[in-house]
Amino acid sequence: MSVQVAVSKSQATTTTSKHSITMIMGMWLIIGLFIDGFAHNHGAVETFFTPWHAILYSGYLACAVWIFLMIRSNKISSQSTSWFAAIPVGYKLGVAGVILFFVGGLGDMYWHTVFGIEKNIEALLSPTHLLLLSGALMILTSPYRAISAAEKGAAPTFRQLLPALTSIGLTFTVFAFFLMYAWSFRQNLWMARGEDAIGRAVVDFLITTMILVIPLMFVLRRWKLPFGTVTFFFLFESIFLAVLDGFRDSSSIIILLISGVIGDVLFREIKERDTADWRYKAVFFVLPVLIWGLYFAHLKLFETLNWSPELWGGSIFLCALSSLGLSILAGPVSSVKSQ
Repeated sequence: MSVQVAVSKSQATTTTSKHSITMIMGMWLIIGLFIDGFAHNHGAVETFFTPWHAILYSGYLACAVWIFLMIRSNKISSQSTSWFAAIPVGYKLGVAGVILFFVGGLGDMYWHTVFGIEKNIEALLSPTHLLLLSGALMILTSPYRAISAAEKGAAPTFRQLLPALTSIGLTFTVFAFFLMYAWSFRQNLWMARGEDAIGRAVVDFLITTMILVIPLMFVLRRWKLPFGTVTFFFLFESIFLAVLDGFRDSSSIIILLISGVIGDVLFREIKERDTADWRYKAVFFVLPVLIWGLYFAHLKLFETLNWSPELWGGSIFLCALSSLGLSILAGPVSSVKSQ
């Protein structure tokens, strides 16, 4: 059974299986991005023409060709009278993203030729790389926009919703990539000394928490959360981010796997279909407690933990409280009778 999109007859539609192909192409693009990120971080990029860029840009080309083929199919089937009208629901921004990514790619080649190769944070803040980011996000979010046009409140299975989940997962993984310097699992935060360093560490914990929990809130605004979604998102981001350091430390994957499985079980135990139920908010408070509780327990057992209980305990509570607050703001409002 496919998740059908309810739209007017004048709008071109596409199927869940085609969204899946879009996400396969998007995965190709993002794998190239993370391999290129690893190369930049380890000084392996000395020119624009590298194997890493070949993976990245061939993934982009695959996305562009596939989106064109979908539009062409709609045009040939006479569902639309113009090329613009033949663009499937949710993909108009994706087409704009294809164009923007192409412009960013040309600019990136010129930038590298004139200014050389950036490394570390410079590479993340390069203007042409930010153009590529913008284009990629417009492409990757297309399946989510299309599928979310379906009737709100539906309860699709994990398999039916997988293209939309992958769309959200890839989007936030790209955010995490461009914020890799704030991804707490990559930093020796437990060694932070001094007010400024500790403050920066706490901010990183908050940013990492938001990157992990906000995707779940996006799903809950539209659908009942399928079992496995929390684990899927957590593993998705942790595995990709581990690529940046050549899987040097796999503890983040284990921590987020455990937290994801427990989170899925907690959400499944909530039988109420109304996602405005307070128990959903409670789970969003518990998730950061699980993640960072396991994180600091790992440091205590296997690494070095120089922070006082006030610092690590307060950091955990602050992350949990922030997650709870966001879930309250992002969640749907319970229906009430008019007075």
